[in-house]
Amino acid sequence: MIPKLNREQLTNLKELLAERIVDNMSTKELVEYVMDDMFKYFDKQDELDFYEDCRNYWIDDEQFEEIIEDVKSW
Repeated sequence: MIPKLNREQLTNLKELLAERIVDNMSTKELVEYVMDDMFKYFDKQDELDFYEDCRNYWIDDEQFEEIIEDVKSW
């Protein structure tokens, strides 16, 4: 049976379910979820947008270049 909910009620139910799921997650599970979600976000970006996000995070260009060199050596 599918309950008859209006848009606001359905939104409230979604928020409640999300809150309950998150409340029952361990810190490790939360970290894994966020890491996976962020990777999916970055993976969907085009290369230019991704590099822009990297540069915005590592404001210092020298630090960003060092990180690029580190990644190349892996």
